[in-house]
Order: sequence, then structure tokens, then C-alpha cells
Amino acid sequence: MNEYNLLIASVGGQGGLTLSETLAVAAVNAGFSVRTGETLGMAQRGGSVQSFVRIGKDVRSPLFPQGTADALLALEGLEAARSAPYVKKGALVLVDPAVRQTITTLTKKEKYPPLGEILSALRERSSNLYVVRAQEEAASMGSPKSANVYMLGAFCSLSNLLPTSAVEKAIESVLGRKAKPAIDVFNRGLARGPSLARYP
Repeated sequence: MNEYNLLIASVGGQGGLTLSETLAVAAVNAGFSVRTGETLGMAQRGGSVQSFVRIGKDVRSPLFPQGTADALLALEGLEAARSAPYVKKGALVLVDPAVRQTITTLTKKEKYPPLGEILSALRERSSNLYVVRAQEEAASMGSPKSANVYMLGAFCSLSNLLPTSAVEKAIESVLGRKAKPAIDVFNRGLARGPSLARYP
């Protein structure tokens, strides 16, 4: 693998930055070079956040141009739509359909589009599209703040990019005492990944 470009789209407070950090640590654990960066919006509650993760043999820059993302992990529907231009043909796209209003939608500066419209637009860019109900699944396990690691589990299952042991070790490193329930949620996402159906 020369380079793998991964984009995480989220709203501030959803754990998108924690997810990018966990992916980065996992990649290092697996012996890869990695760079991360954040752009478009402030990492504050209610703000739009995009996190870039580049994994490879000798990665020099954290950012990558539009149309080159090998994977998009969207923790929220509207943020998935914002990030669509980065998705390259055939990219792995995972979208949580749970709605999380941003500052712009709450103040009526932006209209929240129907989920079907968002998914159809993403489907035009890649047929490798999956709906992952990460928030719902994490909440059902009593750990609603762990939706990000559920998404990570689904991604690891579908991509085979990183070994499970490297990811679990990364979760322990990043989350510390909060790691045990997060690892349980991660493993649920990992187990459910193979049963996910592509969006038609």
C-alpha cells in the first residue's frame, strides 16, 4: 500500500477527532507512516469538522485533494454530503443516518436535506456505500458516545486495512480508562460489518 486517504466527517462533539487519532495510532501500531489534519470548521460542539487521515509507507502531508479519498466515514448525514466531493470512484463510504443538527441548520442558514437525497448523491460518486447505524447501536449498548468506534469497527471489517489487535491497542492508548466499553462497541461494529448491505 502506497497511500490510503481517509476522511472523517462529523459534527463537533461526536468524537470525529478522537476517531482520527485512534486510526492514526492504530496505523502506527501496524507499522505504517501516518499524518492527520483537520479543516473546515472548528472542533467545537455544533460545528462542522472534517478530519483527514493519510496512511502509507512514507506519508509527508496530512491533506489530500478532492476526488482522492479511498474511504469516507461520516458520523452524520449532512456532513457526509459536505464531504462528497472528496470521494473517489469506488471509495468505501460509511454513513450514519442519525441526524445531528449543526449551527447552520439550527439558525436556519442551511436546510437539512432528506437522507434519501444525501445517499443518492453519494451513490452517484461510489457504489461502495453502506448505511451504518452507529449511534443507534452504540446507544443500545449503553454507550452512546462510542458511535465513533462502532463506525471504526464496521470500517475495519469492510476494509481489512488494519489488524484488529492494532486497533484495540490504539483504543486503549487513546481512551485510557474509558477503553473497555469502547472496545466492546468496536467489536460489535466489527462483527456486524459483514452483514451490512450496500446501499442500492
